[in-house]
Formats: sequence, C-alpha cells, structure tokens
Amino acid sequence: MKVGCVRVGLVSTLFIFIASTLALSACSNSKEQDTSSASSTTAQISPQTVTTAVPGPPPGATLEGFKDLEVGQCFEEITDSVAEDRAVWLLDCADPHSFESYWVTDYQGPGAGRGTTYPGTAAVQNFSEQACFEQFETFVGVRWTLSQLDIRTWWPTEESWARADRKIICTVFSESGEQLAGTQRGSQQ
Repeated sequence: MKVGCVRVGLVSTLFIFIASTLALSACSNSKEQDTSSASSTTAQISPQTVTTAVPGPPPGATLEGFKDLEVGQCFEEITDSVAEDRAVWLLDCADPHSFESYWVTDYQGPGAGRGTTYPGTAAVQNFSEQACFEQFETFVGVRWTLSQLDIRTWWPTEESWARADRKIICTVFSESGEQLAGTQRGSQQ
C-alpha cells in the first residue's frame, strides 16, 4: 500500500544513518604509527557499545493486519519499515493513539475490478484522496479545511494490486502531531 498526505521515512532513514555511522566509528581501528619518534605511546581505549532500542507495542495494543482495519479503529504504526504496510498496533480509542480510521473502501475508480491491470498511481491516488476528503466531514462533523485534524490516506500500489489489493484506508491524525485522546467520530475538531 502507498501512503498519502504525509511523507514518512526521512526521520527513520536519518536515524539509521546516524546509528550506523556511530557504530562504525566506534569500531574503527587506526593502525597508523608515528615513525618520526623513537618512543612509543600506548593509549587505553575503552570499548563502546551503541545500542538502538526497538520500540515494542504500546501498552494494551494488539497486532492487527493493516488491511483488516475497520472504521472507528484507533492505532499506532509499526516502526518496522518492512512490516509497516502489513500490520498496526490496534488500541482502544480511549487510550492515547496517533491514528483513527474513518473510511475504509475498495478502489472503484477507472480500471477497477479483479483481474484488471493497475490503472496507474495518479488515478488510484486521486480517487483515494478524493474519497477520503468526501467522507471526512461525515465522520468528524466539520469540514477538513476547518479542522484541527489532518487526513492520511493509504491506497494500493502496483505491487499490491497484483496481489488483489484494492483497499483504501482513510485515517485522521492530529495536525499538531500530538496523540489523539478518544474517538474523533463527531468530535468537530
């Protein structure tokens, strides 16, 4: 699935790059010797350990297949980029969460249907985003342009389309980046 409206991955990429650089620099071993001096100097180097904590599930979360999300379910993304499109951490909406799904449907735009060739990223993206914008006010209770919430949309990619994926998932999240508290259904935020 492809994600729209918000770019993800840059922070993860930078984090991995920095962590890798630190790990490699901690493991480097310089064998250069100063041959201009008759004396030698020995330095004691303490080993360094670089640890990267892999975040686990939020308290009370259960693993849910991404394509199994239903309207009104609240969740956190899994930070593993390999599993990102396959599963999420499902949470009770009363608990702090980042996303709530508000519209789930199958692609019904040009070229829709099982066994058809992928209609192209632009066609699928445009249809998906339009469907999400149209359903926002019905769920939240206020037009998107007046809301404190933003929209994040997932739609099929060419690769997932070949596996019969036609699922479009529309979610709301806080424009400020803060965690949501409670359902956003009818919140008028």
